[in-house]
Amino acid sequence: MGCAASKGDKSESHGRNEVSSSEPPNWDKEADRLRDAIQGLGTDEISIVRVLARLTNRQRRKLLRVYKERFNEDLETVLQTELRGAAKTVVDALLYTPEMYNVTSLKEAFESEDYDTVVSIIISSRNDSLMDMKEKYFAEFNKTLEDDLSKIPDKDVRHIVMSLLSVDRSTAEKRANKEAARIRATLLFNDGDILSLLCEKVGRNQLRETLAAFLELHRINIGQFIEEKCSTLSKQAQNTLKDCVLLIENPPQYFAKEMAKADELKILRMMVSRSEIDLYYIKKEFLSIYSRQLHDRIDKQCRFDYARLLIVILELRGQYTASAKKR
Repeated sequence: MGCAASKGDKSESHGRNEVSSSEPPNWDKEADRLRDAIQGLGTDEISIVRVLARLTNRQRRKLLRVYKERFNEDLETVLQTELRGAAKTVVDALLYTPEMYNVTSLKEAFESEDYDTVVSIIISSRNDSLMDMKEKYFAEFNKTLEDDLSKIPDKDVRHIVMSLLSVDRSTAEKRANKEAARIRATLLFNDGDILSLLCEKVGRNQLRETLAAFLELHRINIGQFIEEKCSTLSKQAQNTLKDCVLLIENPPQYFAKEMAKADELKILRMMVSRSEIDLYYIKKEFLSIYSRQLHDRIDKQCRFDYARLLIVILELRGQYTASAKKR
């Protein structure tokens, strides 16, 4: 198969009032809005989520500091006291740093034996984020991420994620080399080792160029190619490889498909994780694939206490200015 197998800090880097655009936030006003939402007659959970979701992850950290200076109270402690259930879960997700949110999500997934979520987090994370997650996982739980990954029951899937986790792309070139891509595409066609390609120390742009060259030169659907060349692997492992390829070619399409079958907690994780990357494009892909809006799917198929808050996040973070990074 190629490639040798082998709760922490919250918020620092994870819009109607689009604060995350070029217009800077009015920090005192945002802090006052939170204060009013917390101290009103019954905690206004939607207003709290609306204030936080308008901000980027890094901006939320500053808001925590401003709130402390303005009211001499630790906002996170106040929110932990005031919120319950879905609101607490959603606000916690918004306040974690992206890496710590993934680390916490991984640990919870391992504990519930939700290995699909484990695999999804690993294969969809950037290489630099994976390296950071490995360090934070050990610091937080005093065990390596690899130790827990060894629990994945499907040995083929386990080998894939272990292999991907072992790759260091820190020196990879960002710009793609078209000629190198064509040469590598032909090698892939001849040896059929898709995992070896996925584990090469090259950037995502080079991998995408190689897959495009593969289709151009050999006119073979990569999904069908994986099924034929990896027929000795489990079906789940074949699907994992297909997902890896889709994440290189079109990440928003991968997440749109995942959201179509996810429960509210998994939708929350994906929306928060992609809220500053491509949530706008995920919405577009969802509509293109399923001919329905993502917020309609959330409204109809998620529990009400989650749906109302998830729709707020989608409304604010799913705008072009909030989550449409250059692709």
